[in-house]
Amino acid sequence: MEPCRVLVIGPRRALLDALRMRAIPFDVWQERPSPGSKAASMVLTAPLWNSIEKLKETLATSFAGERYTHVIAGTDAAVYPAAVTRRALGARHSPITTALRCRDKLAMKEYLAEHDIPMTDFLAEADAPSPAAVFARLGTPVVRKRRKSSGGRGLELIERIDDLLLRRDGRNILERYVDAPEVSVESFIQQGEIRFANITRYLEKRHVNFVPAAFAAALNTEIEDLNRRVIEALKIRWGMTHLEVYLANDGLLFGEIALRPPGGYIMNALHHAYGFDPWAAYLAVELGEPFDFPAGNTGYTGIELFHPGAGRVRAINGREQVQQHPATREFRLKIAAGDILGTRDSAGQDVGYVLYSAGTPEERLAVHQTFEQAFEIVMER
Repeated sequence: MEPCRVLVIGPRRALLDALRMRAIPFDVWQERPSPGSKAASMVLTAPLWNSIEKLKETLATSFAGERYTHVIAGTDAAVYPAAVTRRALGARHSPITTALRCRDKLAMKEYLAEHDIPMTDFLAEADAPSPAAVFARLGTPVVRKRRKSSGGRGLELIERIDDLLLRRDGRNILERYVDAPEVSVESFIQQGEIRFANITRYLEKRHVNFVPAAFAAALNTEIEDLNRRVIEALKIRWGMTHLEVYLANDGLLFGEIALRPPGGYIMNALHHAYGFDPWAAYLAVELGEPFDFPAGNTGYTGIELFHPGAGRVRAINGREQVQQHPATREFRLKIAAGDILGTRDSAGQDVGYVLYSAGTPEERLAVHQTFEQAFEIVMER
């Protein structure tokens, strides 16, 4: 069997650590310097182009004569470049159309709508006839999203017709607003089969996640069925997916799907909730290796992401109480009193987090309520 040689595009520190622990040689293509990339044999710092011509130009100049057994994408922006690179450099490859549909929200939704996947109404901003017609079709507020972004970066809620200045550059999608709880499904896929799936509850969007969600069995089954239908429709044969779903009053609505590991420390939470290493699992499915996934969870974890918004940090209260609580498994704070913070542009931005674990869903909720009362970042605006 040919020895593994891996190119990681859009590196994540834990993924590079998993490669290093197994002594698998790897190179890195990153948009900006990242922790862990020093262990790579070669590091390219360059844009992750959306243009196939630009990608081929970079491959020809920076990877001429190179061959890899596997190319792994760690971020949303890396998914399409990785699909193109796999073919160019002789690595195990998947359909480029699948990668594109998992990166471009418009292409994703147009394709899945043809497969009867339930979702909120949408249209390409470039095709919108007028602001009045958009509001007549989608209602108020109108949601504007970048077609190729993640974590809510660039998302806008537009309340008035006069505030919708249509952009014809083809970069955005417009959607009907959904006022409903949201969940995600994290899936590991091998040979077209979902080997492991977890449902994450967004208790407070962008701030508090519960892993696993611990819904009633019937709702879990309904969510898992929608997840399976989306993965089958997109013909995803291997890798890890992160699918978002709205729990609307009249039924589930598909939000979007990403073909890469989730952010928001969900991977850390999977480790504590199920007792396995999700990064080792991700590496195994990317390499086409078997992996022994757990049959079920051993605990109920919560993740609280800290970001108080823009301003000056006046004080941080309750740090020791949270850090020393017996349920706390991980705690990190990146700020101190006196620091100046900017606005939070995406869910991927935080100034710290706490991850805790409990034996039951009820105990988990009690820990969350304790921390909510005890911990506070006091700001001066």
